[in-house]
Amino acid sequence: MPIPAGASRMPVATRVKHAANTALWVMIVLATVALIAFGPRSTHPLPKDRTVVTYWEKWTDFEGVQMRDLIQQFNQTVGAQKGVYVDYVVTTQIDFKTLVAVAGGNPPDLVGLFPHNVASFAARGALEDLTPRLDAAGIGRDMFVPIYQYGCTYHDRMYAVPLTPWSLALYYNKDLFEEFRDALAAAGVDADRAPATLEELAVYCRVMYREDERGNLTMMAFVPGLPETLGWYWHTWPLWYGGEFWDEDRGRVPISSEPFVRGLQWIRDLTDAFGQNRVLRFESGLANFNSPDNPFMTGTVAMVQQGPWFAHMIQEYAPEINYGVAPFPTGDGSPISYNGQDALAIPVGAAHPDEAWIFIQWLYTAKPIHVRSKAREPQFGYDFAYQNGARVPMPALRPVEWLCWNHYKNSPLAEPEPAFLATHPNPAIAVHERLARSSFAKTDPRIPDWTEIHEEFKAAYRDIWGSPVPVRERLKDCQRSVDTLVDLARRRQERYGLEFP
Repeated sequence: MPIPAGASRMPVATRVKHAANTALWVMIVLATVALIAFGPRSTHPLPKDRTVVTYWEKWTDFEGVQMRDLIQQFNQTVGAQKGVYVDYVVTTQIDFKTLVAVAGGNPPDLVGLFPHNVASFAARGALEDLTPRLDAAGIGRDMFVPIYQYGCTYHDRMYAVPLTPWSLALYYNKDLFEEFRDALAAAGVDADRAPATLEELAVYCRVMYREDERGNLTMMAFVPGLPETLGWYWHTWPLWYGGEFWDEDRGRVPISSEPFVRGLQWIRDLTDAFGQNRVLRFESGLANFNSPDNPFMTGTVAMVQQGPWFAHMIQEYAPEINYGVAPFPTGDGSPISYNGQDALAIPVGAAHPDEAWIFIQWLYTAKPIHVRSKAREPQFGYDFAYQNGARVPMPALRPVEWLCWNHYKNSPLAEPEPAFLATHPNPAIAVHERLARSSFAKTDPRIPDWTEIHEEFKAAYRDIWGSPVPVRERLKDCQRSVDTLVDLARRRQERYGLEFP
């Protein structure tokens, strides 16, 4: 049949694909325009006589309140002296919105990023190189804990500074351990300590559980997926067997390597031991993470993998719990730790980068300060603290450490203020500090396309978690896909004359 005049000669499938691509680009453009026109904005009046530094951050709840209070301290002191006013704006999807805002030429002046964002954003030219400013201010790299400085660095340049760092550890319920003491001893493990190896953790899991008369699980020792079905840190399982996210010698993400296989096989074995459907039913009945009904708070789960903020949650929702904190179990008992941080950066194209830097510099170089609460009654963390069980005046701390202290997190500084540790509200702070500073400390790799690679790995993990696919074979398939992504990233970097990774 002849094609009517004016009709497209492209095949139907091609026209459909072309239309879909066009629609996608239209959506991206519209999203960019909308973000520039109606993106995150302040909800309160701003001073007319100061340079307003717009700061996008993801914190709400107590973390957001304390950051606002710290910013108010800056605005009332150094900010007032230098004519700078930092405006704290909470936003969701902060990484996506920041990239869109940079592309549209209207980014914030400051942005709080996730740990995996820094290398990716730096490789895309979205972040200002802070190295010259840090050097001029006398803020050397040796000022930071090495693992956190590493996470803010790309191609030997610092594109961000650590804001509030953390390390993962094992939080465990000592009273539940005591309840299962005899059964644990019969299985060859000790109720007086946390499991040190993954083999031991598996034993605790096989011993410490309850079920109802219908065989439904009502209590488990440990659930890998908490606080979600896959969990927040599902990708760390290879690390506990001594694996690395990046093989420097071979220039690849070694997803099919033995530590990856062993880590995901551990997950599979635990699920198979109880039955996947039973585990999923158990998980589906668990309450929200940030609530008094959190399964750890209610004794429904005996152990969780969490960061230092979890101590604040326990204090808030279940202060009566008798708990301990230890390094997360590993293949051979080595104190391996996975570390991350909220990082603070200046996007490329920011309207007020010099004024934004004044705030960053203040966080790290200001003399120790007191941040007073606005409440009538004295407030913990503002007006008083505890030391050796006794109530004492809140010590003066450098601004960044005041924030970390009140977020229950460890310090990003190589040499914390003595008062920071002596009065710290997290009883497990020594564990988190030790893990972050050890030679076994690990974090996300500094490769440009880690987010895309991460998603490819996540798809493989989801398959292994939710189906009987062989672990080794699925990871081999994933390796081929990831190698393709790495090659694409490498060629893109080389096209622009940039070193990979």
